[in-house]
Amino acid sequence: MIPPIRTLLVALLLLPLPMQAQAGLKPGELQPYVEQDRSEIRFAAEVLPLFDAMAATARSAPGGLRQLDDVPLLALAADTAAINFYFPGSRSAAHLDVFAELERRRIASELQVSDYHRTLVAARQWDEAKALARRFPEIELEALPAHFDPGEDTDGLKAWDFDPASHVLRRRGLGIEKALALVIVSHPECGFSRAAIRALELDPALAQALPERRYFVAPTFGGLRLDSIRAWNAAHPDSQHVLVDRPLEWAFVQKWNTPQFFFLVDGQLVEQVEGWPDDGQKSVLMDAARRARARAKGLGPPVAGGR
Repeated sequence: MIPPIRTLLVALLLLPLPMQAQAGLKPGELQPYVEQDRSEIRFAAEVLPLFDAMAATARSAPGGLRQLDDVPLLALAADTAAINFYFPGSRSAAHLDVFAELERRRIASELQVSDYHRTLVAARQWDEAKALARRFPEIELEALPAHFDPGEDTDGLKAWDFDPASHVLRRRGLGIEKALALVIVSHPECGFSRAAIRALELDPALAQALPERRYFVAPTFGGLRLDSIRAWNAAHPDSQHVLVDRPLEWAFVQKWNTPQFFFLVDGQLVEQVEGWPDDGQKSVLMDAARRARARAKGLGPPVAGGR
């Protein structure tokens, strides 16, 4: 029996977003698509091409973005802000195009200025972010350091050190690709991260079990939160946070929840522990450290895969 037309229309409207995406997303549809369990960094390979196709369609007509009415342009702006939020700064050029059109029409809101500023910071486009703040002095945007030192463009993962004395943010290679290393993704404003550092500092057995080469990496993308970083580093001089540079390059980090503990041997992930629910996590972390040390000595199982 053939279902009535109304039933077919209702069924089409209720199609799950993954099936809708196969036919291409329209402005306003990408943000809910991403927020339907695709906001973690590991979904970048799926989501970014969908955004690129949608943005290309929006620009393909004669006149480009100028041919869009205000409503779809504003929807595209929301999608572009979302893609640069969940996949930090990955499509900053697209955000520039959309924001420029909003400005041309004089319909850029305070929220849209803040979204674009966040994208520029996440993309580490410091000069552009400062210039935007100067153009909109009436909008309270996050203050950035006085100076930036990009360092040498060497191979390997990089992060930014903040020097509060000189107010300089300096990029450097971490060197985690060599031998046994522990990368701790944490944040000073995360209560579980604070509980983990207290345990590490108060338990000599735990501290001794972990690799000596430890890197506290803060997932600071569109917001640097330098006051919190400064306070943590002053209170924990042996466990200072650096700020991740470009999160999409950290292939072993599939999501940037805090805290997470990544044991690496020659840059390859061998053990991972997530969260700090209670003191019982100490034994889990120590067991992971023991297995990682064995792997570093060539005595453990094959290396676990990253993303």
